Amino acid sequence: MPNIYSEEELEHLEAEEHEITEEALILMFATLVSTKTELENELRSFYQKYGKDGVVTYAEARKWVSTKNKRKRINVLLPFVTERFSTALEKLVRDFNNMVTDVIYKESEFFGVDLRPKDLKLKWGYDNLDWQTRLENDVMRWTAQVRADIKQSILQRKHLDEILKDLEDRFESMEKVLESLGISETTAVGTIARHEVFKELEISKYRIYTRNDERRCEHCGSMHGKVFPMMEYEPGVTASPFHTRCRCWEVPIKE
Repeated sequence: MPNIYSEEELEHLEAEEHEITEEALILMFATLVSTKTELENELRSFYQKYGKDGVVTYAEARKWVSTKNKRKRINVLLPFVTERFSTALEKLVRDFNNMVTDVIYKESEFFGVDLRPKDLKLKWGYDNLDWQTRLENDVMRWTAQVRADIKQSILQRKHLDEILKDLEDRFESMEKVLESLGISETTAVGTIARHEVFKELEISKYRIYTRNDERRCEHCGSMHGKVFPMMEYEPGVTASPFHTRCRCWEVPIKE
């Protein structure tokens, strides 16, 4: 059962799609950096107005981070966090969508099959979610985490420098999550697009390939070379991605 396309051709396609992901992630990382800078500036302004020697008194902090203070002073910092992440989400969704669309068109161009992104069902995995829902869930979690970080730090009378360091660490973890999401989701999108291509080309079987290097995990190594019928094609189960940052791909087989 020979492959219609060589392993090298499909590996090159995967590499090109990885480049699309890397370029998009640079833009998305820039959005996170911009968001962090805005939060840092707001914190510095807050401490300049209401702190002394880098610390805000507990009584003063309560006026600004409590949702039930008797003086009814506006809750400045926490809504600002929510607003900044809301703006960031709009930019991330835009760049993520461009990335996904470019991957779909790359598959379409390579195989010579007309694929329309809006017609593809992009939900996959054990939770059956699409990339936008996963991204929105991540940003919602980051918003809640940063709000809690800032509120607790001020009430604990942490020094501004320590709060800024904690914020830096929090955003570093966000970048790692975003990178993993970008790589995993574009792999899944490519796999979903390829499924449509294989159906259009009337392919009945396909073979799994993965990179043979020191980064290859045991599961992907065990999947390498396995052949499945098209009726069993399922991203995350019998097609990539099998895990976060998976580097496997599917090759059509000619009977």
